[in-house]
Amino acid sequence: MQKIENIERCWVIGDVHGCMFTLENLFKRLPNGTTPIFIGDLVDRGNYSKEVMEFVIENNFIAIFGNHEYLMFNYARDAIIRNKHAMWSLNSAYGGAKTIKSYKNHIDTLLRHIDYIPAMPKYLEIGGYFLTHGFGLPYYRRKDDPNYYMKLYTNRLENNPHDWESEWHAYEVTNIFGHTPYEEVFFGSNFIGIDTGCAMGNQLSAVRLGSHEVVSVATDRRDLE
Repeated sequence: MQKIENIERCWVIGDVHGCMFTLENLFKRLPNGTTPIFIGDLVDRGNYSKEVMEFVIENNFIAIFGNHEYLMFNYARDAIIRNKHAMWSLNSAYGGAKTIKSYKNHIDTLLRHIDYIPAMPKYLEIGGYFLTHGFGLPYYRRKDDPNYYMKLYTNRLENNPHDWESEWHAYEVTNIFGHTPYEEVFFGSNFIGIDTGCAMGNQLSAVRLGSHEVVSVATDRRDLE
């Protein structure tokens, strides 16, 4: 995993979802010397999950564990090697079918990528920021409790279930998260939602730590068609 030496060079990138052309377009807009941090959901829905995963792994970039990494880890081997399917590969809402197509003739690469997934951090805390795939702020005090790991990558700001920590809105950290698509980067009092619906044909966004500068690029249609 890439070492972070200067957080002001860090740009947190929203849910890529296999959209490699869009990701390349975003990188062209980011400053030289950028340290990218991916917020999770590298895979599914777009056409190039294999390429996105390989790009992150080859460059030793930081990528946080997302719910679609969870799905891929649990179901990809069965679907591609054993032809045993589940909702991930059968229901288009999950986008697993495009991931299967991406890896179909690259089983060795698939297995290598699946081995990589468990090592992805469930969160990253750096310089006053708490980075999670889902809206993790209401579980901040329990972030190291394995019973709540799934909450860190599946919770949404809109959920507000009974088990949220009541004082989360006063925490002196800023939670940057993906998972829930917004039209634009969504700034709250101590949280920032950066999934801007790349896989829905909207845009892929990145936020710079410190200044909160935003760079967004429209989804490249080649990633979805």
